[in-house]
Amino acid sequence: MNCIARNMFLLLCVIQLFSCSHENDLLEEYLIEIERQDSSSISPNDTTNVPPKDSTFIPKDTTTNYGQGTTNKDTVYCSYEKYMNISTSYGTGQGGACYDKYFFQGYSNNATIGVFDLEKKTCLGKIDISEPTPNSKIHVNTMNFGSHKYNISDFFPLLYVSSGYTKQVDNKTLSYIYVYRIIRDSKTESFTASLVQTIALNDFGTWTEGILDNDHNLLWVKGRLGFCSYNVPGLENNYFELDLKDYISCVSIDPQEFSSSNQGHLYYKDKILLVSGISPNTQKLVFMVINLKTQTRDLVIDLTEIGLWGEPENLFFYKDQLMIGYRDAIYKFNVRNLDN
Repeated sequence: MNCIARNMFLLLCVIQLFSCSHENDLLEEYLIEIERQDSSSISPNDTTNVPPKDSTFIPKDTTTNYGQGTTNKDTVYCSYEKYMNISTSYGTGQGGACYDKYFFQGYSNNATIGVFDLEKKTCLGKIDISEPTPNSKIHVNTMNFGSHKYNISDFFPLLYVSSGYTKQVDNKTLSYIYVYRIIRDSKTESFTASLVQTIALNDFGTWTEGILDNDHNLLWVKGRLGFCSYNVPGLENNYFELDLKDYISCVSIDPQEFSSSNQGHLYYKDKILLVSGISPNTQKLVFMVINLKTQTRDLVIDLTEIGLWGEPENLFFYKDQLMIGYRDAIYKFNVRNLDN
């Protein structure tokens, strides 16, 4: 190799080495910028963009199928994984509520509440509420624990159970929310219930749901006008009647736009979370977020599109983790940006 050729070869090697080094620097800067942008949009405790092991994880653009009424145009990531199986020996599971490590589940046409230990993932037994309840055949879509206890020494706060059915009483169409005091025997881990109040809902329509806002001591009722709020009745009277027209505020969003059958409802940070639907063959099975402040539907997720084909029954939080209960199982359910 002559001197000129050798020098040209060395020059090309230097140029290539510099080029590769420069590209690596650019790539490193690019990755750092991506990480910076990603970390700025996700809270330090938000790990919902990381799929749990053995779960389905699908990015969902809420504007793709449900553009009308949605306000969240960002890509919403949701994930789920089975947490535990639920015994069906007491009947067809419906609405549920959680306090501490205890999960309470209602049943269809059955005045029974099943009690489960979420920590040990076991069934602890059942509570018979047929005797103190005026209408023994209740269909519990929604069940909430309140923020107040009947007695300061009680372990559980009051439990509010929506009956689901209507009755004609003195030319009024009434549906009911039953308020129970739950007594726990810590030695035997057994439970009993006593009815302390019946809240009659006048003129709300069929399949009403009572949803407790413990942050503001309000009772939101899903009825024919949408979602209406009322002050939580005191316990001075064991029978209290609410008239639809006496609401404090009303959010006129139809939660049944995508599915005619409502299921469980839950209040969470100025939002109402709900699930609805029975069969994917006849109607959509959806998870929905309704923003009470903006009076908009923030999010709709088709549960069948992420692999959850059963009938969703209830929603609750356990150790700050959102859970969706089905008739025979409970799932951890993560939704990115739920707190926004």
